[in-house]
Amino acid sequence: PVQLGTPLVTVGTTGAAVWGTLVAAAGAGTKQYVQIVDVVVSSGTVDVAITNNIAGSAGAGVFTRGQFPAGGGITKAFDPVIATGTNGTLAYWLGGAGTVIMTVTYWQGV
Repeated sequence: PVQLGTPLVTVGTTGAAVWGTLVAAAGAGTKQYVQIVDVVVSSGTVDVAITNNIAGSAGAGVFTRGQFPAGGGITKAFDPVIATGTNGTLAYWLGGAGTVIMTVTYWQGV
């Protein structure tokens, strides 16, 4: 069967370096399967990282990272999809000052 990812859109505003959770761990034995990551900076200049944090560790893997001015950003599609580790989370890191729209298309499974 074909898996259809669910898009999750998050808006982050920062004036300092911050970590945040996009998708929390789903439970024992469950993974997040990431299909597409999209980052658009709507204001300011922001250093953005979308990460795969395994069992709460910081920076276990990076899906995308870059510093973008207003109107800039990046889209990455993964084929094959990337699975987090068991009980993995999807997180973001923001640095600089501005507002970012982050979209992650994913699903959960074993």
